[in-house]
Amino acid sequence: MTVTKILHVDTLNQNKRLFNILLLVIIGAYVYLQVYHFLAIPDPLLFPDSARYLKTTTVFSDALLPEHGVTPPVVPLIYKLLGEDINVIAFSQLVLSILSWVFLSYAVSRTMKSVWISLIAFIAILTFSLSSAISLWNGVILSESLSLSIFACFIGSWILMFEKQSLKRSLLLITASVLFALSRTAHVYLLLMLGCILGVAGLFNLRAVKRKYCLAFSVIYIVMSLLSNVSANVGTQWTVYFVDVLSTRILPDPEKREYFEKHGMPVDENLMKLEGKFAQEGNWAFHNDPNLEEFRKWLYSSGKSTYVRFLLTHPHFLITGPFEDFLQMMYGYRLIYYAPKGYSSPLGALFDYMDSPLIFPIYIFAAGILAGMNLIFAGSGKSTVSLVPIIMMLLVYPLMALVWHADSHELERHVLTFSVQARLSYILLGLFTINALFSTSSQN
Repeated sequence: MTVTKILHVDTLNQNKRLFNILLLVIIGAYVYLQVYHFLAIPDPLLFPDSARYLKTTTVFSDALLPEHGVTPPVVPLIYKLLGEDINVIAFSQLVLSILSWVFLSYAVSRTMKSVWISLIAFIAILTFSLSSAISLWNGVILSESLSLSIFACFIGSWILMFEKQSLKRSLLLITASVLFALSRTAHVYLLLMLGCILGVAGLFNLRAVKRKYCLAFSVIYIVMSLLSNVSANVGTQWTVYFVDVLSTRILPDPEKREYFEKHGMPVDENLMKLEGKFAQEGNWAFHNDPNLEEFRKWLYSSGKSTYVRFLLTHPHFLITGPFEDFLQMMYGYRLIYYAPKGYSSPLGALFDYMDSPLIFPIYIFAAGILAGMNLIFAGSGKSTVSLVPIIMMLLVYPLMALVWHADSHELERHVLTFSVQARLSYILLGLFTINALFSTSSQN
């Protein structure tokens, strides 16, 4: 009996009970590892930013104050519904993480031609979710855990949509998309890019997803992005991120500083004293120092528009600037400092060795091969769902670049979703390649 026949779905149908037992064992082992390592954490970890999400009055009270701007409401709302006990919140984050990654595993496994390959897909996705880049956040009272869980549901919903388009799946995807957009500000960048891609796909009537769905989601995503941009301009919250960039990238560079000075930014010794300092330092000196009143007038009236013009007139910096921190953003060297006391990765050092930046060139080479193969499979109709990880991978650098230009503080945390996106796209490319090759061999 050939390997293809052993793996064939008909053979599996004869062993459906065995398959279900194995699936339950896999999920049971996964839940055990998650809960066991979570219980080793004595207390959830709080950070200054945690106060933005833990609301003791109404969920929108502080989040929507005009002087602060709009905080994405999903995480504060969920925290409000869960109550004020941070242990309850942390455990709920764990439960939602488990459910979300099991859902994504289910969505991926449905696309496999063999249920044995489905089991491999389940194991691969669940194992990936045990890595420290994902699991450490369950015990941290910040937006990362819930954001990554919603991200997993968002990708899973798109995979189901590629498998079969229907009204029910469209509603599921819309729900996941709204939650995704309202969980972190940076997520809207992904929806905007996807909206443009779907619009092009709809206009050219590409067959991976029906034209009406492409155009509908294109409009939805672009409208959501525009609304998010309007809300981002409410209040002065954007100035916090801008002065971080200004102090760390503009002021230290005479050429860049001269451009801003020529466009109206007052530059004096009081401003230069803050070179290299973040917005909150010096008792929020950028915003509170009386000697910087003229600077603030320029900041509120012309700061954002001047910075946008600077980026558009300096395309080399716009495109290549983020390269200097790309490995830092991709591998998150400092993310382990966010881990709560008692945390240890369920995978031990295994994933750290596999995910080392020392072998990053090998991953780039392999990703190129896998992406090329999946593009062929998608074009031939053998695996249209392969377009999902291809698009995910192609958008990683543009998304990280946008975040890099928008802020210079805690970069690893702010691009976390997109670094996870890069790794997940690599895994999905591998799984869909195996599936397409199996499908081809079984037909022969």
